[in-house]
Amino acid sequence: MKECLTDLDVLELSKGSLSSFEQRISTIPKELCAPFHDEARQLETELLTVYRVVVLCTKREEDLDKVSKWWATMVRVCDDFASRLNDLVKGHPGCGAEQYYDKVLELRSKCLRLQKMHS
Repeated sequence: MKECLTDLDVLELSKGSLSSFEQRISTIPKELCAPFHDEARQLETELLTVYRVVVLCTKREEDLDKVSKWWATMVRVCDDFASRLNDLVKGHPGCGAEQYYDKVLELRSKCLRLQKMHS
């Protein structure tokens, strides 16, 4: 049976989310905070969707090496999302996006633990 998704599909999905995020925040006037906060929240939601896809993929996988690779991919995705949120936090320090950045780092830590546990 062929997989319906690969790690490359997950990376492509996450890159699409990040690209859309960057396009949306580039149109927001710098003096407004609420829209940046909303975008950070949306990006977190999109990351959690990618995470749920990876959870489903790992549940169906019997090969622990492949499970470890799925979690490694998720760590990479978290790194990409954290980088974008960190840029947002630095560019707009008073907008409250730090909480989303911290949540991404927490999810990254969880995925890294799962990767190590399955390797």
